[in-house]
Order: sequence, then structure tokens, then C-alpha cells
Amino acid sequence: MIGKKCVILAGGYINLNSVDIPENAVVLCADSGYSAANALGIEPALIIGDFDSLGFIPNVENVQTFPSEKDDTDTLLAVKEAIKMGADEIFIYGALGGRLDHTIANIQTLMFIENNGAKGMLISDNEYVSLLIDNTSRRFKKREGFYFSVFSYSEKCTGVCISGAEYNLSNGTITNDFPIGVSNHIKEAFAELSIKSGCMLVIESKEV
Repeated sequence: MIGKKCVILAGGYINLNSVDIPENAVVLCADSGYSAANALGIEPALIIGDFDSLGFIPNVENVQTFPSEKDDTDTLLAVKEAIKMGADEIFIYGALGGRLDHTIANIQTLMFIENNGAKGMLISDNEYVSLLIDNTSRRFKKREGFYFSVFSYSEKCTGVCISGAEYNLSNGTITNDFPIGVSNHIKEAFAELSIKSGCMLVIESKEV
């Protein structure tokens, strides 16, 4: 695999103008994400899924087909292949804004990515969604016109530190039954977020 970045085009709505493929990134398609790749003129390294959304199996060599009755979602199948290829950053388009159960499944897929030693992000026109797990620190660049919200995805997150934001925090605890981290803003060029324990859900949402 050239480089360690991977872009997955999933089966939800994708605004083609918003897709950003990093240099040397490998592109994988999950089911009808193949339509987006075609429209973008991209030849994916792999097309994978049951193809119930696309409606046909692409007549190309780099296709893996699965039955519709399976444990993994098509997006998770693509993520597993990306991890096998050695990806340490995985950007997923077409995973937000549709059915709520699909969105939750895709957030859980982010947990799978983190638990396998990589970083993941779900991207749409209006949101950037990511997770942090135990003893993790990450920088988030300022996006004009976006909220910066953090939620405990586990029962609680401890040792939470936020700097560079409108509301900062030092060694705090955030629980999953009190949404105190909603609707913050990044004020500096970057915000720094770190946690000692737990799993933190980070949602950057466009102000609409």
C-alpha cells in the first residue's frame, strides 16, 4: 500500500464537490460508493459489499461480493480491508445524514478503527465525526462556521483537557448522561483535546 491514508466511499449521500482525496491515499468503495467513484473519475483499489444498494455487481476484477445476510456492514467490510492494507488514517464519506441506525453503526465502526490502532473520521458536508480512546491526545483545526462538541461515548471520560476553545477544561470528567460538551467553538488555529480514560465522541457540526 502506498502511503497509509485510505478514503472509503460508502453508500450514503456524497456531495462530490466535498470529497478530498489526500495524496497517495488508497480509495475503497462500499457498495453504491462505487457510483461516487465513477462520477469522480476514480478507479478504486477495491469495491466491496452485497451490492443491494448499487443494484448490480460491477463487472471489474477488484470486486469482493458478500451475501446481504451477513454480520458486517458494507462499510465495516471496507474498513477491515483498509486495516489489512496497513492504513492508519481512514476517512469515510457517505456515512452520515441517512438512517439513524446506519449512522450509529458507522460511529461504532470508528470504534473498531481506533481499537485496531488507526484513526478514523466520518465526513459529510455538515459534519466531521471522530473518536478518541484511552490516553489519546489530538489536535483539531479551526473550521469557520462549525461547532466543536464532545461527548462521552463510554460511561465516563476522565482527565479531559481542552485548550484553544471558547470553553476550555483541565483534568475534567465528562459523563454520558450530561451533554455538557455540546456547542463549543474552536477559537485558536487549533484546539487540543486529550483524555486519560474512556472514549470521547467528537462532532464538528456546521452552524445551520
